[in-house]
Amino acid sequence: MLNAFLVTRVRLSSLVSTLGMGFLLRGLINIGNQGHGIDLVDHVEGPFANLLCGPIEALWGIPAQMLWAIAFAAFGWVLFNRHRFGAHIKCIGDNPDSSREMGINVSRTKAWAFIYMGLACAVAGTWSDLINLTFYPTTGDGYLLYVIAAVFVGGTPTWGGTGTIVGAFIGACIIGTIETGVIACGLTGFYTQFFYGLIIVLSLVAHRFNKSKSRY
Repeated sequence: MLNAFLVTRVRLSSLVSTLGMGFLLRGLINIGNQGHGIDLVDHVEGPFANLLCGPIEALWGIPAQMLWAIAFAAFGWVLFNRHRFGAHIKCIGDNPDSSREMGINVSRTKAWAFIYMGLACAVAGTWSDLINLTFYPTTGDGYLLYVIAAVFVGGTPTWGGTGTIVGAFIGACIIGTIETGVIACGLTGFYTQFFYGLIIVLSLVAHRFNKSKSRY
């Protein structure tokens, strides 16, 4: 909600506002915890942890977080493809001025989009802590590149207005297996970031060529 206020009322850039608040909040967490981690081993056997990330014996030990991720993606697909909220977001991403002329409340839609993303990040952070059994103030710092790469690989360009939930989900699955694939090929972990950057650049180039062809 604070990010939404900065973007819709103070008129800051969405990217700058999000990055700035990310640094600010991580800084507050570091100050509050003095850089120390929190052990979560005692909470692993609880019903809450088992519900979110415990193995499901009835489904051959499939981790619960995998099913939750699929369910969350399915909910996002319904929200963005079968609800006017998704149509409004696509219109605003394509042209906010035209959306405003069509009667769409741009500020309110942007605010709900930020709130939705905040909830999604909270859920992902909870999974990360429970899976790793430990919370560190720097948890999640290295995920920014992964997320950007997953979005681009999934078919969402930088100029907005297009993109799909299914594409982003598939992009996340692809990016999530790159490090494992690099190690399986016998390469060192130093190649991982190289391939992430290569995938981002190639995805943007492909998007640009597809956009040019669609104009004619």
